[in-house]
Amino acid sequence: MQAKDLKSGMWVEYQNGVAEVIDVDQDHNTAIIENTNDHRRININCDDLVEQPQLHTGCDSYY
Repeated sequence: MQAKDLKSGMWVEYQNGVAEVIDVDQDHNTAIIENTNDHRRININCDDLVEQPQLHTGCDSYY
């Protein structure tokens, strides 16, 4: 994904599972995400994120 496609509160997938986007840095194409399992926040390159439209806000499982 690209930073311009991300918004705070959006749910995405990355190599360690599902995360919520906390903040986006469009200048560096990075985002701060929070893992839904352990609530750790990490700074990650947006290219490593995958949009998952089947995830809905407030739930980290598929519907």
